[in-house]
Amino acid sequence: MTLTIQNKTGKEAWLKSYGKGSVKIYSRGFTLFIKFMNETEAGEWSDQKLLKERTEDVKNRTYAFEQKILEFYEWLKTYDSNFSDNTRKSYAKAIRSFFAHHRLDIKFTRSQKSKIGKKAKPKRAYYDFTLEDIKALANVSKPKERYILLVAKELGLRAIDFANLKQGTFTAHLNEEIPISLGKVYTIKEGVSALPFLGYDGKEAAMQWLTVLKSKGKYDPDKPMLEFGEKELSETLKRMAKRANLNTGNQRIRFHQLRVFLISRLSKVMESNRWKLIVGKEVPESAYVKPFQLKDDYRKVLPSITVNTTASIPETHEVRKLKERITMLEAEYLKMFNELEVVKDRSRKIIEWLASKLEAKIE
Repeated sequence: MTLTIQNKTGKEAWLKSYGKGSVKIYSRGFTLFIKFMNETEAGEWSDQKLLKERTEDVKNRTYAFEQKILEFYEWLKTYDSNFSDNTRKSYAKAIRSFFAHHRLDIKFTRSQKSKIGKKAKPKRAYYDFTLEDIKALANVSKPKERYILLVAKELGLRAIDFANLKQGTFTAHLNEEIPISLGKVYTIKEGVSALPFLGYDGKEAAMQWLTVLKSKGKYDPDKPMLEFGEKELSETLKRMAKRANLNTGNQRIRFHQLRVFLISRLSKVMESNRWKLIVGKEVPESAYVKPFQLKDDYRKVLPSITVNTTASIPETHEVRKLKERITMLEAEYLKMFNELEVVKDRSRKIIEWLASKLEAKIE
């Protein structure tokens, strides 16, 4: 069978989906992978050849490229001994991202994953946002900042995936009932689809920012909501924190902590595999469900992540039952109160009658 590669595939189409910072790293990693393939495999390799061979690899269920990426990871060590482990992981991740972009995902086995070292622990502690912190930041925010803050804390996406969100992703869903499912959002790091939801704050902020874009003639459903990359997201939060006089001690502020904010709350109201689906973490294939099946789960977390407390948060079954019980108790109390008033009135009349009789005897 002859494989026809469409014009929208290949290296250039893949890199266009990233910000400047990622493009530089991923482009370098891709160039080195082509060099590696030319040295270790027959023929002249290119982006189109990689796609063709990977397609056959998946079709025949040989999954040879999983092993090639591991070999590439080790080859980088001999190619340049100055490459850190994080650099080699970033370059290997670039190749996974390239194939994932073309729906030819790389899926490592458990043992293969263990061959690429774990991430080093951060040298400095990061500040964990509270809902009060987010409210304080929102109070000093401009439309773009408000979009970044309030939408990010509801979607829980990584910085690169958040920065890549298209304007059309929001306009296609903003008229839906909250929580709003944005459908499948492909994630770069793990090469899986996230199933994020938008709440009250996020909907308001997204609509406000889209209004600004339209007023400036910058609305285009195929363009990202933001014009900058993932690094600028953390810088934006830092500026907002300074303006709001947020005391973080010696801890650093970064965009990723908005993801942590959501995950810590989702994990309290739903099982692990379900919240992982929402934020784009890998789960067993058997755990996959459709977005609408996660809506009720997400509703449970809305009270703990919503800044706009005037919004009408959907009632859970338990809350409705409690309200019904309260209404019933109030009715019973009113009935008892009225009966007591009747008894008191009768008692008063009896006392008055007895008093009148007593007075008559005395006379």
